[in-house]
Amino acid sequence: MHLFDTYIGMYVVQTVVHSSVTLLIVEATLRIWQVENSHERFRYRLLIIILPFFMFPVFQLADPGRGSFYFVQDRAIFSSMRWLTIDLFGILPIGFIFLFLLFAVSVVVLIQEIIPVTKDLFSKKNRNSGYKDGYDCCPADPELNALVDKMSRTLKIESPTITVIDDENPVIFTSGTKTPTIVISQPLLHILDAGQMKSALAHELAHILRRSNFTTLAVFVIRICMFYNPVSLLEFRRLVQDDEQICDDITVSLTGDPRALASTLKAFSLDVPRHHDRRVSAVRETIEISSHNLLLEERIERLENNESFEYHSSGWSRLALTAAGIILTNFFIV
Repeated sequence: MHLFDTYIGMYVVQTVVHSSVTLLIVEATLRIWQVENSHERFRYRLLIIILPFFMFPVFQLADPGRGSFYFVQDRAIFSSMRWLTIDLFGILPIGFIFLFLLFAVSVVVLIQEIIPVTKDLFSKKNRNSGYKDGYDCCPADPELNALVDKMSRTLKIESPTITVIDDENPVIFTSGTKTPTIVISQPLLHILDAGQMKSALAHELAHILRRSNFTTLAVFVIRICMFYNPVSLLEFRRLVQDDEQICDDITVSLTGDPRALASTLKAFSLDVPRHHDRRVSAVRETIEISSHNLLLEERIERLENNESFEYHSSGWSRLALTAAGIILTNFFIV
């Protein structure tokens, strides 16, 4: 299969293989060192997405002969090309199955991520311009501003502005990176009590503290560049979930009330449609809503079980050692 002999072909194959190896090493590390802190786990998950994206071109620059016959025969500990040329049951080369897997993952990413995100970006671009396109806006209640100011001082961040929008759905999110704004829908002000609203605002402040919008966007760009990679598809979602748990921990440290945050999250649970529409868009919507609710339930259960909510972390030496092991191992996997 000549496709795999090209630079792009080798990059695609090796990023998938390197992602798989990195995933195995990270999972083993998390188990051996019993890493339970969400903040630390988030850093390890970053390795799975970021390192494979850069390793192949860096390896080729460091050793242009890395893909040579001599290197593969005498130094490599694993050669993906040998496996891809093996005929499964003497009928079909594994390389064709590998290509089908990449194609299937690419279609899933296109339908579930690229198309929806593109539409969302265009709609947000309109809404973020003062929210005058599609939304009526009004300033937040002075008490909410005072509460946000107080919690912002505790977190040592600049207090964001609050905008209330006229949307029929219960919505709260943070818009922008340099000058973030917390956007709240009108119905949410009536649904949540004082304790729940404090938890909701604290959670958004936690995202601002962590610069989640910027970090998620940067990692998402890498994720999209590796749209064919099944490992990065799964790990990006786990990374986002870890980020949400870290922000839950910061929220609890501010409010001291995990159950208030748990009850707040229940307000964002969505009803799964019970129609029999078999169109791709309808099926995708059902899957996304079910996945959304499942992740919410996991966070709610964690909060209600009074687990550890420590968001500070250390372990930089262990992370550096793990990263070095990943790089060294993958250098000899071609």
